[in-house]
Amino acid sequence: MNSFERFKIKRLSASHLNKAQASLGAWYLSYIEKYQEPTNAAMARGSAVEHGLQCWLEDEFAEPLEEATKDFNKRTALGCTQESRDKELKNFPGYIEQGMEALKEYGPASDYQERVEIELDGIPIPCMGYTDFTFADVGKVPDLKTTMRMPSAISAPHIRQGAIYKAAKSNHAIEFMYVTPKKHAVYELSVDEAKHGLEECTQIATRLMHFMDQFETKEEMAKVIIPDYDSFYFNGAGFRAKAREVFGY
Repeated sequence: MNSFERFKIKRLSASHLNKAQASLGAWYLSYIEKYQEPTNAAMARGSAVEHGLQCWLEDEFAEPLEEATKDFNKRTALGCTQESRDKELKNFPGYIEQGMEALKEYGPASDYQERVEIELDGIPIPCMGYTDFTFADVGKVPDLKTTMRMPSAISAPHIRQGAIYKAAKSNHAIEFMYVTPKKHAVYELSVDEAKHGLEECTQIATRLMHFMDQFETKEEMAKVIIPDYDSFYFNGAGFRAKAREVFGY
């Protein structure tokens, strides 16, 4: 039995690998303890805006802002303060406007939330993900990212995410559509970025497997992990409390 099976990990993903690379303590809580932090307002924002834009792409007469707002309110009905909800909602008109402006260049979408799966060299379980939108007519797969600060290039975690998509959909251009309340930018994943990103995914998965190989139980593993409580992964009170319970400090 390999270590993924021993610790009941059936598949990998970009978020799985990115979390392992950035914060081993947060990775342990999510994928070994299987503890899931409740959705917060910032996390719900991206999903809700994407939902509103999908409704608009499917039906040009739909009201994307209204659909996004309804979806957001449903996702944040429990566990989110009204202050945090209001803070995100005030930016929704800008996100929707900029998202529509960016997406209108692509034409009709052929798929939403398409499941993709690849194999990484030497890794015994698959690596999978879900694309946001697929535009088969123009051969493009843009991934929507809502943000308050516009990046000047694709971030390293997003490059790894895009590399998985590119390996699964090699005949499509993989793009990252960054949307703020005031502007948007689209960056295409280059061949070199895709190659390097996939190599990084394989390296992270391999090292993670070797790390887990050292332990027979999750309790043994927890004893050698030093959680970084300054990481944004521990911003949630529930996640932080669970970490202190598991790691003992």
